[in-house]
Amino acid sequence: MKLVQTVAQYLALKQSLGFRFQTERIILKAFYRAMGKIRMGQVKPVAVRAFLDGHGPVTRHWSRQWETLRGFYGFALTRGLARRSPLPAEAPKVTVIFTPYIYSLPELQRLLQAITPERTRSLSPLTMRVLLLLLYGAGLRLSEALKLEDADVDVKDALLHVRCSKFFKSRLVPVGPKLAGVLTGYARQRPAFPIAVFSGPTTALR
Repeated sequence: MKLVQTVAQYLALKQSLGFRFQTERIILKAFYRAMGKIRMGQVKPVAVRAFLDGHGPVTRHWSRQWETLRGFYGFALTRGLARRSPLPAEAPKVTVIFTPYIYSLPELQRLLQAITPERTRSLSPLTMRVLLLLLYGAGLRLSEALKLEDADVDVKDALLHVRCSKFFKSRLVPVGPKLAGVLTGYARQRPAFPIAVFSGPTTALR
């Protein structure tokens, strides 16, 4: 069987089981495109290693790709779609450590001052300002902030309910009184929409 067909079967299985598998889908598609139009048995370890190594130092992405391919080849081996795995036996240790950058209050103020209708495009300056303060004040991922719905925002108790985020986990995120006030003010200033923060990147973000 061809590599691309096996990938399609694997993705269909994961989808049927309810997995989002978005990042893994991107990795697997990049993998079979890099390998070319070949059969499963024609995938060479040297080609796989070149795909994993890419360019530059080893990062967490190397391990993520390796873990994704390991799951894929586990699927193929148990179903007789591959005779062997061309993957390295182990992932190398990641030597590059990510150092988060924390913006100072003056830097945040300059970011807020830079918000103009010309720069926000489809978003209103008000929405962009609240989104920036939400990311800064609550430490949410961008995707988490954009998916917030009416029921997820409790300004009375100063809590955000982040649902089914990374690894399908949900959590409650407390916010400070200043950010809670910003969210309350935002709801009041957009009466044409439901009283909430964000219900989607294309409908409520205006």
